[in-house]
Amino acid sequence: MQTQSLLYKASSKYNAAKAALENSAATLDEKRAEYEAVLKAKEIVQTISLDCQQKCQQRIGFVVTRCLETVFGVGSMKFALVFEQKRGQTEVRGVLLDSEGHELDPVDSCGGGVLDVAAFGLRLACMMLSRPRPARVLVLDEPFKWLSASYRPAVCQLLSELSKEMGVQIIMVTHLPELIDIGNRVEINAE
Repeated sequence: MQTQSLLYKASSKYNAAKAALENSAATLDEKRAEYEAVLKAKEIVQTISLDCQQKCQQRIGFVVTRCLETVFGVGSMKFALVFEQKRGQTEVRGVLLDSEGHELDPVDSCGGGVLDVAAFGLRLACMMLSRPRPARVLVLDEPFKWLSASYRPAVCQLLSELSKEMGVQIIMVTHLPELIDIGNRVEINAE
């Protein structure tokens, strides 16, 4: 009788262990399916992210490069976005490239005028890409204050062309006579 009791207990433990193993196998299969779904979702998100990065690079890079080339000459420099993975996230930085594709240090190797023009192009590109679309009004305070006088006629041309092409109204505060003369003028004299 005692043997039967031991056999019954062993059989019960065996059946319980078998059921637990089958349950674990089913759970493992579910988790494996979830993991594969997560991997597929991650792949889709990465594909969409790369597409978004390329479109941002094309659109923002085009506008800023156009501004730089209009003012400083075609092929003089271009603007690019560099996307990097850091701390598990994608970070982006804007870079200026010389005619040979070498990265320029905007602070040490470029004059303030280059940064003024690039900053204007970035503001314009960001406004044009914003959703929902804001009113197409760009308000600027002394936008080209560091730009050499020899480049100001090209900036005037750039502002006129972009305003017409993109349907953007540009309102700016400036002391530069060349910029004052390109649009409608409102003078405020503080006495």
